[in-house]
Amino acid sequence: MKKLFLLLIVMCCTLAVEAQTLNIYQGSVCVGVSAAAAGDMIYDNGTTLTVAGRTYSIADIDSIVVNTRSVTAGQVEVEYSNSGARVFMAGDVAPYLTASVSGAHVSITAAAGLTQEVNYVLSGTSSDGSFTQTGSYKMRLTLQGVDLTSSSGAAINVQNGKRIKVVLADGTTNALTDAASGSQKACFYVRGHAEFAGGGTLTLTGRKAHAFASGEYTELHSSLGHISVVSAVTDGFHVGQYFSMAGGKLTIAGVKSDGIDVGATKDSTEENNGQVLISGGTLAITLDAANDVKGLKADSLITISGGNITITGSGNGQKGIKTATDLQINNASGIAPTIAITLTGTTHNKGQADESKTRGMKIDRNFTFDGGTINVSTSGSKAKAIVVDGTYYYKSGTINCPVSAATVG
Repeated sequence: MKKLFLLLIVMCCTLAVEAQTLNIYQGSVCVGVSAAAAGDMIYDNGTTLTVAGRTYSIADIDSIVVNTRSVTAGQVEVEYSNSGARVFMAGDVAPYLTASVSGAHVSITAAAGLTQEVNYVLSGTSSDGSFTQTGSYKMRLTLQGVDLTSSSGAAINVQNGKRIKVVLADGTTNALTDAASGSQKACFYVRGHAEFAGGGTLTLTGRKAHAFASGEYTELHSSLGHISVVSAVTDGFHVGQYFSMAGGKLTIAGVKSDGIDVGATKDSTEENNGQVLISGGTLAITLDAANDVKGLKADSLITISGGNITITGSGNGQKGIKTATDLQINNASGIAPTIAITLTGTTHNKGQADESKTRGMKIDRNFTFDGGTINVSTSGSKAKAIVVDGTYYYKSGTINCPVSAATVG
């Protein structure tokens, strides 16, 4: 213990003179404290060491190293490999975070007292790894070249009901795959509201249920690169409250249920509840399931004011766009939207009970069309291009579809 005390004195001098970083290692977790933030270190009776507001049990410290590794305030770095994972926490947020590492499965819990946004940066590759965050304050999640496959649940599970900003770091390729069994709702799950940004790419594979799911709204910002859902047992994107897309590229294929399914929450007063809002970007959905699946589905209003949307499929009962209320298409974003839907159903002989009933668009109330181009092609028994149960309001734009397959009124 006396040697450790003398070592701490030497390290304090080194930090002060060379402005380096004090790294405190406990298993796979390291806390980095810069010289400016270290302050007074308290060594209490050989049992504990307190640095920058966090107290460590001496028995749990593996080593203390002074080096030149930089520390970014408010940041946690998780570095994955097939042999495990390492967590590096900045000293300013370390007092509020508890991290556990089992192999390459990382779980971090933020205390209720945390009042600053933490940036969790994930990188590296693991064939049996995951990331779980639990907290109650908004956060940032940066995917910086991470490739995770989980064997026991979600690849990423954010149990935080606040705003979660997911950044796909520019120039990086990221991939997530969940376990084929377990209780997870999705390969990538966010309990709160997710906002995607950044010019990188993200590939999602949902082996248990949805590829991506959020309990509240999900937004794709204009800076987004490309998110690709390659397969899912249920929906590609399963979103609560609302789904908004302002830019970027989203491709969905290989799903056994809906491409994007947006459900209204129990609180009817919530903003845009149950809605889809698309003002830009490229959305491409391929329906692979055979029966009664939808490309774009909402419990409430769908508003398309820009972007390029393509929905294709082959199977009975498929619907390209399905809204439980109204559909509004306009060019309010300044760029007229383009929508192309091609669905192929099965043709049966007259009198057969099994009919395809394919629908390019199915609107349960009113359809307002004021700008853009719509191309719809459907085939199969009793297939229809556009079905409007309420009133169709045409103001401007072009619709191309077989006249006999359009039902409005």
